[in-house]
Amino acid sequence: MEINISAAELEVIRVLWREERPLTFAEIRGGLTDKAEWSRSTVQTLVVRLRDKGMINASSQYMALYTPNVTEQDYVQAEGHTFLNRLFNGNAKSFVSALCRNGELSQDDIDELRGFFDVEETRE
Repeated sequence: MEINISAAELEVIRVLWREERPLTFAEIRGGLTDKAEWSRSTVQTLVVRLRDKGMINASSQYMALYTPNVTEQDYVQAEGHTFLNRLFNGNAKSFVSALCRNGELSQDDIDELRGFFDVEETRE
């Protein structure tokens, strides 16, 4: 499944991921507390776009209840893949090298990454 959502749409689907239950439109809007300047129609447009893209589902009996069709983990994995391809030609080593050269990784981060590699070596 191709995952292509805007930054604003991401804010909306994050509300659904955070709550982990079907939400009404009003609950979604209420969950966007840091986006208080967004009008009702803006949020409604974002919800409709997500629905039309197949990223969320709207079930309706008395009022629509929205649920995500994609998990946060699947989204992060797809975006990470897109990011690596776009900026580093799919080369994760180049990405990590750039982070190291720019001082973006703390020693704790490096130690944690080293631990991931150590676990992978013991599995082989």
